[in-house]
Amino acid sequence: MANILYGDGVHDDTAAIQELIDASCEVRLPCPKKHFLISKPLELHSNCKLCLPRYAEIRLAPASNCVMLKNKTKGDYGERTASKLFSFLNHYSPDFPCENIEVEGGIWNFNNKQQNPNPILSGKYEPEGYSGFGFLFYNVKGFRLSSVTLKDPCNFSVTLDTVSYFNVENITFDFNDGNEYQSNMDGIHINGNCHHGHIEKLFGTCYDDTVALNAREGSCGPISDITIRGIYTEGAYSAVRLLSSCRKSPIRNVHISDVHGTFYHFCVSFQHHYDTGERGLVENVKISDIYAAKSDRNLVKFYLVHKYDKYGIIDFAGQNDYKNITVENLHRKESIDATPTVRILENANIDHLILHNITTENYTGSEQMPVLVNSGNVKNLEVCALYENGKVVHVLV
Repeated sequence: MANILYGDGVHDDTAAIQELIDASCEVRLPCPKKHFLISKPLELHSNCKLCLPRYAEIRLAPASNCVMLKNKTKGDYGERTASKLFSFLNHYSPDFPCENIEVEGGIWNFNNKQQNPNPILSGKYEPEGYSGFGFLFYNVKGFRLSSVTLKDPCNFSVTLDTVSYFNVENITFDFNDGNEYQSNMDGIHINGNCHHGHIEKLFGTCYDDTVALNAREGSCGPISDITIRGIYTEGAYSAVRLLSSCRKSPIRNVHISDVHGTFYHFCVSFQHHYDTGERGLVENVKISDIYAAKSDRNLVKFYLVHKYDKYGIIDFAGQNDYKNITVENLHRKESIDATPTVRILENANIDHLILHNITTENYTGSEQMPVLVNSGNVKNLEVCALYENGKVVHVLV
């Protein structure tokens, strides 16, 4: 091995770790003396597994302004997007996919306070396309990320785009102060053209979506066949966002379950967000076994947080069409904000909505905390066992 692996938190370990990755299909790093330090992205090739001891730290060096981890792929620098946030699409060819990549273990410290500020807020993007992401995986078939701690990203800690047959499990988010604010700090951010994914056992507080299914972002395309099970958090922005804003970026076949926590915006939200002139499409979504309430916005260090709309626990945006949506076994004990538990906004079209076994307890001091507020168009509404403070709620169908 030509390069020395120091692990002393002083010397740069990038070249030594990359040399190990390039020479093997499975790399198991030892426990460092202090922590590993890298200054450039580590690049994983097809059929590659990178393992760290569970609590061994690997840290991004000050002023590196890059992702910590990504897959190797060939570039052709085509003009595929004008978005500076997702400019990686212009750097890599979609014709050269990777496959079978696995990352296990480690505390991945993005060291955001010593990088450039979050470019989403500052508008200052690096010439090479740094967007503040922590991990970036693009055009991968067969991906697994497990048993890692993700610490202090500038914005999205993990971004997946055009990734299929993936598994993300047992992830801890250790997010502290943002750079410069606690904003845009997603946990697992899924862009368009991602399919057949399982996301399970997420712990900790994110200052944006814990899981974002944003079909309109990145390569922009369908997202389908995703299961999300087990989110455990206090004082987070949200649990899951599903964003579709045109027919080319639908979201289909999603099951979200076992969510436990408090959220200062929403627990699960269906959104449109982008002004495309088209309606989005979301179909076949089941949300079950939810134990959620609102949290105090004053605890968040972001000055715009109070200007956001007061979302419901489950929220349906307008300008979207929804088919076959089920919300069942949702339980809310609320002391912060008496927003609706389920809110459907104007210009939302839902062909079939099932609400089953929803219970709410109102400790906010407000007389009203409705289980359902519907300002949209619901063609078929099935309700069963809705309770507010122990009393049955009768919904006009």
